[in-house]
Amino acid sequence: MKRHNWFWGVFFLAAGFFVVASQLGGFVQLGFWSIAATVLLAATLIGSLVELNFFGTLVSAALLYSIYQEPLDWPQVSIWLLLLTAIFISIGLSLIFRTGKHRRCATRNSCGVDMGARGPLDEFVDGDSVSISESFNEVSKYLHADCLRQANIAASFGRLGVFFDSVKLSPNGAEIYVDVSFAKIELYLPKDWRVIDQVHSSAGSVSNNFRAGAAAPDAPVLTVKGRVSFGSLELRYI
Repeated sequence: MKRHNWFWGVFFLAAGFFVVASQLGGFVQLGFWSIAATVLLAATLIGSLVELNFFGTLVSAALLYSIYQEPLDWPQVSIWLLLLTAIFISIGLSLIFRTGKHRRCATRNSCGVDMGARGPLDEFVDGDSVSISESFNEVSKYLHADCLRQANIAASFGRLGVFFDSVKLSPNGAEIYVDVSFAKIELYLPKDWRVIDQVHSSAGSVSNNFRAGAAAPDAPVLTVKGRVSFGSLELRYI
C-alpha cells in the first residue's frame, strides 16, 4: 500500500505542475497526450528511483528524453536506441546489485540458524530460506522446505515457474519477495494457504488466479511482496 501511495502521490503532484505550466505557455509545443505521458513517466521514474528499480527508472528516463529532445533542442537520438541503451544498462545494474543481495540472504536460514559460507552460489532451493535468480532463461524450480519463512525470487528477460507444493510454511507465516523485470514469474501455491498480495506493479501486471476452495482460518499465511516492471506475476493454486 505504501508503494502505491508513493506512485499516486507523485503522479498527482506532477499532474498539478504540468497543468499550471501548460497555462503559462511552457508546453505550447507539446500536445495533450505528450503532457499526459510526461506526467505518467515522471511518476514512474520517481517511484522506481525510490525503490531502486533500474528498469523503471532508466526506461522512463529514455522515453522522457524522446518526448523532449525536439522541443528543448536536445541532440536527436532514435527512440529505439534510447530504449536499447536503457535496457542494457538496466540489465547490467540489476545483475550486479541483485547478485550481491542474494548472496547475503544465503548465509542464514529463515529459522535463525547460521548456515555459514556457501561460496559463490547465489541460489538454493532446498531449505528454510530460498533464493532464486534467473536471467535470459525459461525454467521451473521445485522447492522443498519444512519451515519456510522467506524467499527471494527474481527474473529478468525470461520465464520462471516456482512450485511450492512440497513446502511447509513456518507456523508464524512466510514472506516472498519477487523482482520481475521484462519477464514472467508464475508461483504455484497450495490452495489451502492464506495468501496476502502486496506486490507493486509498474508497467506490468499481477494476477492472483481464482481458487476453488477458501483457505481455512487457521491456515498458514504467505505474504507476497516486491515489484513487477514491464513483466507479469501470476499466483496459481494447486
